[in-house]
Amino acid sequence: MASFNKVSIIAFFVLASGVFLSSPTQAFRTSEQYSGLALEPSSGFGEDIIPIELHHYLDECVKKIGTECGPIFFTRIFIGKKNEIPVSCCKKLVDMGEECHDTLTRIVCSRPEFSADATLYEERAVEAWNICAN
Repeated sequence: MASFNKVSIIAFFVLASGVFLSSPTQAFRTSEQYSGLALEPSSGFGEDIIPIELHHYLDECVKKIGTECGPIFFTRIFIGKKNEIPVSCCKKLVDMGEECHDTLTRIVCSRPEFSADATLYEERAVEAWNICAN
């Protein structure tokens, strides 16, 4: 349980400057490597519902994007502010990899407060990726 909260706090500190990720409830799939690891519905607040293998993976993704760039991407994708993406942040995003980017987006979209507009957020995430990858 503690490791889930740690990953949640770190991920959202980086991505949302303080927004807290507690217990995503919708299943998602990443690449082939993680295709068998899906989120399970939680029966209680803070219950550890993300497989340990995915905890490590998400932690590494969050470390790669960093505390300076995470909020820039979160604001662009989930708030819709067309902020300029610094070259240094684009480099971090590309170095982090598309799989990490997609997985972090899906984790946020799995939250009830974001799930209704998941398609819009996924489109914005693709747009941010394309800006940086090109």
